[in-house]
Amino acid sequence: MRSIPVTAGPIRPRREDPKVVLDRLWLDVDATRRALAKNKVASIIHTARGLLASLRSVRVRMELEHAAVAFAEGLEERPDAEEWVSFAVAARATLDQAEKCGAGILRRDLEELDSLYEDAREAVLLLEPEDYKDALAATPPNLVAWWGERARLDAGLREIELERVLTEIGERAGPEARSSWSVDEPDHVRLTIPMPPPNHSA
Repeated sequence: MRSIPVTAGPIRPRREDPKVVLDRLWLDVDATRRALAKNKVASIIHTARGLLASLRSVRVRMELEHAAVAFAEGLEERPDAEEWVSFAVAARATLDQAEKCGAGILRRDLEELDSLYEDAREAVLLLEPEDYKDALAATPPNLVAWWGERARLDAGLREIELERVLTEIGERAGPEARSSWSVDEPDHVRLTIPMPPPNHSA
């Protein structure tokens, strides 16, 4: 029997559906959030370790790097780019809560994680403010970390707008009405505007 030679190319691994991967990753977020709700330290540490591993995965880091480049250079986003960013922000915010609720042992690992994502902070700007707020799930963002970039930018824009408004108020009210303001948190601004004394001469 004659044999027929067959030439085969390199076998390439099948790329897993991104939505399937994302669904699996979100399970780690949900598990850690449930542990936090039960306030059991052992469970918090265990689930947080799993979530940390998911966030450090090559796939997630690659997707955020692509998202950051797309935002910075105005390129077309990869499919599901915002979903990847939303997961990353939600995961890091959840890990921040876990660290404060018993998983302090992971602090050094989290610092190393943040250094890995430092160059991808612009990816966070792909999220709309409401989507970003949903990803944080009431966790106060760290304005100096990569996952707080959206909040840092929004706070800066509010400061610029507030300065403009206060300048207009000052010009209308005169030198007697000096105003002061401060930004306590990304969503809380304290504004004080002393009013000039009433004019009784009329």
